[in-house]
Amino acid sequence: MTEMERARTPESRLAQFRSEWPTSVSWREVREEDPTAFRSAVHGALLLPLAVLATLVAVSLSMEIPIAISLPDWLDWMRGLILVAAFWVMIGLCIWSLVLLSLPFDARRGIAIARFAQERGLLYSRNGFAPDRLGIFFAEGRGRPAPRRPVRLAHQLDPSRGPLFLSAFSLWRGTGAPNPSLQIAVASYTGGKSDPKGPRHAFRFMEMGLPRTLPHLMIDARRNGSLRSLLPGTQRLSLEGDFDRYFTVYAPQGYERDALQLLTPDVMVCLIDHGRRWDIEIIEDRLIVASSRFRRRSDRADVTAMLLFSELIGAELGRQAAYYTDPRADQPRTQVASAGRRLRLRSAAWTTAIFALVVAAMLTFPHVLGWILDNN
Repeated sequence: MTEMERARTPESRLAQFRSEWPTSVSWREVREEDPTAFRSAVHGALLLPLAVLATLVAVSLSMEIPIAISLPDWLDWMRGLILVAAFWVMIGLCIWSLVLLSLPFDARRGIAIARFAQERGLLYSRNGFAPDRLGIFFAEGRGRPAPRRPVRLAHQLDPSRGPLFLSAFSLWRGTGAPNPSLQIAVASYTGGKSDPKGPRHAFRFMEMGLPRTLPHLMIDARRNGSLRSLLPGTQRLSLEGDFDRYFTVYAPQGYERDALQLLTPDVMVCLIDHGRRWDIEIIEDRLIVASSRFRRRSDRADVTAMLLFSELIGAELGRQAAYYTDPRADQPRTQVASAGRRLRLRSAAWTTAIFALVVAAMLTFPHVLGWILDNN
């Protein structure tokens, strides 16, 4: 193997990426890049004593620890209201002070990622492109998109289909909004109580484009948690070799052969060697990788590994996608039939029923126990 060929091995590429990651970013550089970060941190430090004071008031009113607070008679009737107000003030001050104190660290993190992006010829945005409400990871929900209409364009006509996640610390390339050809970022959930939920509220993701629309596949890494609670076992697909030791694959019913056509031995080797720590979703013309490691300390390891993985899986899976056809679709070369566009999610009815039974058992147990003791 020549020196040039050795330099192209995945291991050497990963080592090269990690050598290009900044070894350190000084606080002086942070001050020059973002002068307001330290001023905000000072304001956060000043809020901490107020948060401690609010905590003492709340604890003293509720538990009389460390001191008992006696309220005047004309205020004693409002003790409960004052306690609730002190509790929420405490929470608000703690959260706000921690957010302000973290700004210099976030600025330092952004500088490191931006420098790596420059070394790799990529772009960096502190606030990245909000990922489309697409698939399981990004909480598309149970409603299917209209036939033959890309779901990532649905929110242009229906604002209720807008993104439920924001992205931060985004490394990307392409033409930009709404969908860069590659984005590696940290996603955080911003939906409300009534909005659909994804498996995680915060995670690092890599999203990249594919040559054409493909059937919906979920490749669930066994070491990264389990998605069994979301997907019924009837869609589970067993693959050859040791692949099932690392991943559980889900494919729409009737699309098992299509999954085997896409997940060739070369693709499976790539997934095992370079992606076994992550959950991977293929949906429409996008591939989405999700990692639970999204904190600052894992940036260098995970961002560089995801960038390498995007190159490797893009080549292997892209080759299979380019030749894929779905004979059940109206236009087999460009479309996927309705049955293959989305995995069927597990019904929430059983979960709700089990929860209701547990609550009912907890409520009735004392009465049943009393009845048994009385009759004995």
